[in-house]
Amino acid sequence: MTDYRTYSLSRKEKQSYYLTAFFVLVTVGALFYRNPLFSLLCLPAVVPAEKLWAKRKSRMRRERLLEGFRDVLYAISAAIAAGRQMPDALADAARQVRVAYGPTAPITQELERIVTRYSDAHSPVDQLLIDFGSRSGLEEIRQFAGVCQICGKSGGDLEEVALSSAHLILDRIRFRREVQMLTAQKKLDIFFLISLPLLILLFLNLAAPEYLSVLYAGFPGRCIMTACLLTVAAALQWSLRLIEVTI
Repeated sequence: MTDYRTYSLSRKEKQSYYLTAFFVLVTVGALFYRNPLFSLLCLPAVVPAEKLWAKRKSRMRRERLLEGFRDVLYAISAAIAAGRQMPDALADAARQVRVAYGPTAPITQELERIVTRYSDAHSPVDQLLIDFGSRSGLEEIRQFAGVCQICGKSGGDLEEVALSSAHLILDRIRFRREVQMLTAQKKLDIFFLISLPLLILLFLNLAAPEYLSVLYAGFPGRCIMTACLLTVAAALQWSLRLIEVTI
């Protein structure tokens, strides 16, 4: 069973990552140092950046899972409103997400696993949802699973409570999407501002290379360019942390 809180890059993904990172770092190094040897000094940054890339891939996978879970909540709400029980509502949701996202989608596999385990071994639905919620790394799924578990232990009206909680969680998901749309524009602005110094430096190297020759010769010039490179990297990291929103 997949743990969506972590992500391991496949061999093909690692090859693609290292080729892209090698090209980017060598290009940036050549832009700031104009020396192949100094450009190669930027390559050690590829190793720690791999964890950041895997973290980003994990976040993207959780976002796709959350998008599928949103449709699952819609399907469960419609089925419960029509008088279906929770296991039947989950089965309907599994069929719908299979059509919408395909059989290999994570949300499809998770729903079909829950339905199969319930039909084969009659495992408690709330326990299956709790397991899914803990592995998903998503608060929305954990909340829904927790509500189902509380109702199962206290003998409450599972269908009615699940219907109410589904509407609340859907509101939370819509709010999360609105925040992501707002921060996406800010991220685009940040990358545009960060790219300006690089574009200016590239333009000066192409148009008037002798104008910056003093920065590419001697120890003081190397120190200045290194400080500029570190400043750009720190500004990028700091800016992304400023707009990072945890919902």
